[in-house]
Order: sequence, then C-alpha cells, then structure tokens
Amino acid sequence: MAARAARAATRASGPGPRSVRAATGSVSRMRRHARALVAALTLGLALTGCSGGSDTATKQTPAQQLAAAKKTVDAARSLHLVLRSSGIPGSAGGVIGADGVGTHAPAFKGTLDARISGIQAKVDVVATGGQLYLKLPFTTTFAPVDPKQYNAPDPATLFSADQGLSTLLTATQNPTLGEKKRQGSEVLQTVKGTIPGKDVVSLLGSGDANGTFDATYGITDPGGQLRTISLTGPFFSGARSTYTLTLDRYGAPVEISRP
Repeated sequence: MAARAARAATRASGPGPRSVRAATGSVSRMRRHARALVAALTLGLALTGCSGGSDTATKQTPAQQLAAAKKTVDAARSLHLVLRSSGIPGSAGGVIGADGVGTHAPAFKGTLDARISGIQAKVDVVATGGQLYLKLPFTTTFAPVDPKQYNAPDPATLFSADQGLSTLLTATQNPTLGEKKRQGSEVLQTVKGTIPGKDVVSLLGSGDANGTFDATYGITDPGGQLRTISLTGPFFSGARSTYTLTLDRYGAPVEISRP
C-alpha cells in the first residue's frame, strides 16, 4: 500500500530521468532538422543566384556572339581548316576543297582540291610571306605560282585577322539565332544572316560582288569558338553554290616555312 502511494506520488511530482532524456533528445533532433533546413535553403538561394548570373552573362545578341567569336578566332595562334563545297558547276575552275593549318602570320600549309581546265586534282600547298607554292600532280618539288592563275585566293589570307575569314562575322547583316545542333561531342549555336557580295568577293576572289550570300555559323556552346561557316550564293554565274568551312584545333603547335 505504501509502495503504491510512493509511485503515485513520484508520477504526480513530474517526469523521471528517462522521460527527461527522451524530451531532450527530441529537442536536439528538432534543432538538427532546423539547422539542416536552413542550410538547404541557403544553398538553394546561392545556387539560384549563381544560375541567374550565368544566364545573364550568356544572353548576348546574335551580333555580340559573332563579335565574340571573331575575337576568339583572332586570338588563336593557329587553326585547322577543312573546306568542302557543293553545287559547283562542272565547267567552273578553282578550289573546291581544302584541308590544312594556318596562322595569323598569315600562313597556310596543307592540300587543295583544285579543278584546273576540267581536271580535278589534289595539290600540296604552302603559302607564307605573301607567296604561294604548289606541288602539282606528277611533280616532286614546290614551285611559286600566282593564285589568280587558278582562280583562287592566297589561302594564307584566310587566316589574316583584318582581312581573313573572321571579318565575315562582323560583316554579317541582320544576324539571328538559329537552332542548337549537336556535332560530334559538341553543341553548336547557329547564327544566320546575310553578307554583301563585295565582302565575299574581297575574301575569296570569286562571286557576284553585287549579289547577297546567305551565311550560317556554328559557335560552340559553351566555349564560344567558331566551328563552322556555311556560305551559299552566286559564287558562279547561273548557279547557287555552297562552301562550308570547319575550324578546330585552336592554338595547336604549327610551323610553316617556305619550302
């Protein structure tokens, strides 16, 4: 009787040690959960802030993207170029393809796919110091030639910062963003526009100076490197032809000297 009365008195007087420990544990867990929640919210806000800043930085106009890509091309110590063409009339002569490397010296070395007097051939080429050297089929040495003889520009000029390919970017009129597309492991942002014929003829030495050429550029996203240029227009009388260039290997070691 006395024992039951003592236990009842203990319950009435308040929680025992076990109850106190349980309550203390619950409070600790609540505090940990609260700290974790605050940390998660803080991290989320920080990530949101970073994401917003990145989006703002990448929201350039098409013209700004082309200008930035030009700076990247001009800053590269060397580039690898591949040229392909389509829609070239069978009677037309000149360069219809190329594969080589160039620097802003300007200089170039590689091969040209040329059509001369109706005959198509692959020609080894070195262009440096304002002089073009070709190793024609069935020959073993390079010889200096005048590029105008082959209805072609000096390929070295394509890599000139103030007269070369990159000048087309800032000469492009009414540029607009196109779709994004995958090329190999890269994603390219396309930018489309038009280029006055005089600018194309000044660079490539052929075409209708009074005409207009459609241009499509592929710029790596992310990265901002100019990867592709596609020009379509009146390169030859009575035809609408396309030249497509691919640029890569920015800054790779390259040595070009006179043969």
